[in-house]
Amino acid sequence: MRRDRQGFDYPVANPDICIGCGKCESVCPVINPAEPVKPLASYAMKVQENLSGSSSGGVFPYIAGKVLDEGGVVFGAVLNDDMTVGHAEAETVAEVEPMRGSKYVQSDLYSVFEDVKMYLSQGRKVLFTGTPCQIAGLKSYLGKGSEDLLTVEVACHGVPSPGLWAKYVEALGRKHKGTITSVTFKDKSRSWMHYNFVVENASGRFAVPYVDDPYMALFVQDMILRPSCHECPARFGRSGSDIILADMWTVGKVAEELDDDKGTSLVIANTAKGMSAVDGLDKREVPFDAATEGNGGFAVSAEIPQRRDEFFAGYLSAKDLIAYMKGFVVRRPLHVRVYRKVRHILSTIKRRITG
Repeated sequence: MRRDRQGFDYPVANPDICIGCGKCESVCPVINPAEPVKPLASYAMKVQENLSGSSSGGVFPYIAGKVLDEGGVVFGAVLNDDMTVGHAEAETVAEVEPMRGSKYVQSDLYSVFEDVKMYLSQGRKVLFTGTPCQIAGLKSYLGKGSEDLLTVEVACHGVPSPGLWAKYVEALGRKHKGTITSVTFKDKSRSWMHYNFVVENASGRFAVPYVDDPYMALFVQDMILRPSCHECPARFGRSGSDIILADMWTVGKVAEELDDDKGTSLVIANTAKGMSAVDGLDKREVPFDAATEGNGGFAVSAEIPQRRDEFFAGYLSAKDLIAYMKGFVVRRPLHVRVYRKVRHILSTIKRRITG
């Protein structure tokens, strides 16, 4: 893999050992996109005992636990000690714990595909969770389906640059006078709908609303996404996943009884295997279109922002990276910010009265 100036990693064929067979192109999900699959069912769900520590409704730990109970292996993204994000494997509940929670950085897969294949060849159950493109890549790599493989897709509107993230973590360390030792991209202690971005180091814990953090703001504004994310071939049911997990932002409209601002998961079952994975959980079936409204992971791929090239052309040489990034954040109009604030206050009052 070779990292470009925008901080994204790309595969590079070694000319000394490549025999020109074309197999990599024949299995590439970008060159050969799959046909979309119509979901079997869409559910609003939450697992109360898993809400703390989960970004949404706590469904992933439940599914992972079922696989572990059958002697299986779980693969998912974790935040490493150096604050990079990569996939890891777990065979215990304790090892699954770091996989919980959103990580808004492209994950390094290392040799995970080979490991998944090895465990499947041993007849073990495997749960792989990742972005649509990662699941499409795994399916293409394996070449054939397996009843022992369960794939859980994390709804995704795009992945930010790992190179930019590394630079930003360094900048945050300088700002807060100490190496960053922990990051929570989606802290729900204040609110699930209006979550915080939190970093920690020896100096303390620093939390800001996610819209006020320049990295998170540029992420949701699609400024720092991988170029291919703007024309994703794996979304909309084309990854081959058994389940799609997402935030159900429309819970107040579609499943009001679950709207407690602590997190509700949208669970989309694409296969019978996916339906079976959430057996035993309380669930409310919801209309797909209404449930996915307002979720970037189900919208048309984002258009390329006008200033994207300008941003990536200058971030490596910026003397003050945080200030540089803030200069590209598009602030919402004042009336929109006031409306969102008032709506949040009113929804909080409503929950306290009814709860």
